[in-house]
Amino acid sequence: MDEEEFDSLMPRRSFGTDDAMRADAQARRSTALGIALWGKTSDDLHRQLLAPHPEIPSGFDLADFRELQERTRELAERLGDPRQRWLSSAPSIRALSSPIIVIGTQRLTAWEARCEIIRRVIEHLENR
Repeated sequence: MDEEEFDSLMPRRSFGTDDAMRADAQARRSTALGIALWGKTSDDLHRQLLAPHPEIPSGFDLADFRELQERTRELAERLGDPRQRWLSSAPSIRALSSPIIVIGTQRLTAWEARCEIIRRVIEHLENR
């Protein structure tokens, strides 16, 4: 299969204003969920990690947490990629980073801690 054959299998659709508005609304919802779940300090992350299960903000469903998990995982991977070192120097990203968080014998970066908190929330919601 060549490039033209492959392209013919993929329906083309332009990215319109409605698509941009939906993407913006989803990004805002994920951001609001992240702030509600993680708090603003490394102490907030530490508290969530020490709890038997994280405090789960109301008004969000399992799909919201999965979306946040995917976005957070992508960002954490990009921050760890040496080819994208420029990303971790961005002031808005640097502000969300913190020192290593120690929980028992575990040492987590702020982004690893965020991923772990989301994982625990999803596990808790699935087992209810």
